[in-house]
Amino acid sequence: MNKNIPVISILGPTAIGKSNLALKLYDQYPLEIVSVDSAMIYRNMDIGTDKPDQTILRTKKHHLIDIRYPNENYNVGDFYNDVNNTIQQIHSSGKIPLLVGGSMMYFNRLFKGLSKLPGQSITDRNLLKNLKKSYTQTELHECLKNFDEVSYYKINKNDKQRVERALEVYMSSGKSLTSFFQKSDSLETNYNFLNIKLTTDNRKDLHENISNRVQRMFKKGFVDEVIFIKNKYSLTKDSQSMKSIGYRHVLDYLEANDTINNLQNKCLFATRQLAKRQLTWLKQFNDVYEIDISANHEDKLKQIIDNHLQFI
Repeated sequence: MNKNIPVISILGPTAIGKSNLALKLYDQYPLEIVSVDSAMIYRNMDIGTDKPDQTILRTKKHHLIDIRYPNENYNVGDFYNDVNNTIQQIHSSGKIPLLVGGSMMYFNRLFKGLSKLPGQSITDRNLLKNLKKSYTQTELHECLKNFDEVSYYKINKNDKQRVERALEVYMSSGKSLTSFFQKSDSLETNYNFLNIKLTTDNRKDLHENISNRVQRMFKKGFVDEVIFIKNKYSLTKDSQSMKSIGYRHVLDYLEANDTINNLQNKCLFATRQLAKRQLTWLKQFNDVYEIDISANHEDKLKQIIDNHLQFI
């Protein structure tokens, strides 16, 4: 693989605004969007997954959406193979893959090894500061050649943040940055990833976004959608697709003849819990850029992408 091939990924909790941000970036860069969502892969599951509408899918190229029927299975290994092939396909057309989603198990498969990286320490940061006073950026980059030749050739000498991170990992652990990646399983070693996670300290806004999404789902006819696909594909609660949040709750509602208000509250609570788990997952991805969406995040995101792409 060519490690100079860029791949951009944006990950974050549900309802934080990943999809809208991806569509804005699509208009600014030569991108094609790759969905990293374990439920959007299913055909006819549109409302409950908050899938982009057909107008968007026709005008802005998306991948790994509607690739399975709801009565078919799909696992992390399938995703890994599909996304690898998709990345190559997108690059062959002269575009850059933009991976967007909130399925953390899928991202973990791609970034396997990142969570094992040593944390940052004040001592190492201070040592690095002193080194920067005594050596040029080129000289610091040359240091990598002595203990991490892969990073030396993969990281451009002018990319200060990544050079410093590689040096810091070595100082804190005595091991190269490359050694923390599982080469046989991780796409990180095949492509030049720029990983960005969206977070927020304002949980109130995130909860409001989730509440609005759940209300919108039911107004669009979410229950009717579940009834339709349940009957068309002979689905049960044991079907993999029906284990997705919202879908399994509607099946319970249909069996128990519960009230619609109780159903909506259960979906709201389950989605909030999902977002909480996703935010916890995000903490494990250390070697990524973090952007707080409550700040002026779009300008910062554009600057990060521009800086990364100029080194490719």
